[in-house]
Amino acid sequence: MQILFSSKNQASGNIAQRLMEMGFSEKGDGWEWKGHRMLDTKVELILDVPTDFQADWLLVLSTHRSERKFPALTVHVPGNWGKAEMGGSPRTLNTAYASRMKDLLRALAEKNTLGWNVNQEVDHHGPTCKLPIIFIEIGSSEEEWGNRKAAEIVAEAIMDSIDGKRLYNSFVGAGGGHYAPFFTRLMLESEDAFGHILPKYQAANLGADTLRQAMEKNVEKVDTLVYERKSFKAPDRDKLFAIAKETGLEVEIK
Repeated sequence: MQILFSSKNQASGNIAQRLMEMGFSEKGDGWEWKGHRMLDTKVELILDVPTDFQADWLLVLSTHRSERKFPALTVHVPGNWGKAEMGGSPRTLNTAYASRMKDLLRALAEKNTLGWNVNQEVDHHGPTCKLPIIFIEIGSSEEEWGNRKAAEIVAEAIMDSIDGKRLYNSFVGAGGGHYAPFFTRLMLESEDAFGHILPKYQAANLGADTLRQAMEKNVEKVDTLVYERKSFKAPDRDKLFAIAKETGLEVEIK
C-alpha cells in the first residue's frame, strides 16, 4: 500500500504526523512501516495528488469539506458518476477496494471516542487513476481538521487495518444521499462490503457506461447491485433496474 498526504493540507498533515508517531519512520524520500510507504506529495489541493505509483492500492489522507461543518470521519472511493466538477474525469469511476474500506470504516467507528459521525460517502471528486484508491478524511471545517484526537483515531484505524487480507462479499450500492447512511450501516453491521455507491441525486447521470464501470472496477468480484428500497423516483428506479439487467448485474432490494 502507498499512503499519500500533503503537508499543505491541514487534516492530511495532521494524520500523517500521528502515523509517524505510531511507527512510520523516515526512509528515502518518504516514510515506511512494515513495508508500507508514505509520501508527502506537497500538493496545494489534495484532489491533485499524483497516482502513478507501483503499489497494490493507494490511501489518501484528506480533509472533508461540508457547508454544514459538522464533525465527521469519512471514507470513500473517488470518481465521478457525472460531471467532473472537483477533478478527475467525467463519467469515470476508479477501482474500488471495498474490503479494505470496510475494515477502515469499522476501525474508525470502533475507535471513535469523540462521538463524531462516521460515514462512507458515495463516489465523488478526483483524481482518476489506474490503481485501487481510497480517501480517508477528517471533516468538515478547520476546527476539526486540526484536532489531534481525530487524527489519532484515523491513524490508529489505518495501523489496525493496514495488513488486512480478508475479502468480503462485495456489491454495488444504489440509493440514499451523499453520506449513504443505509450502506454505512450495512458496512458496519453486516458482513457485506460496498465500493461504488450511486446516490439518488446522481440518478439522472446513470448510464450503461457508468454502471458497467461500477460492476467491473473492483478488486473483488461484484455481480449484484443492492438497491435501497424506495430511494429513487419510479422512473429512475425502473431505468436503474433495466440498465442493471443490460450490464449483467443482479438486483437485490433491501
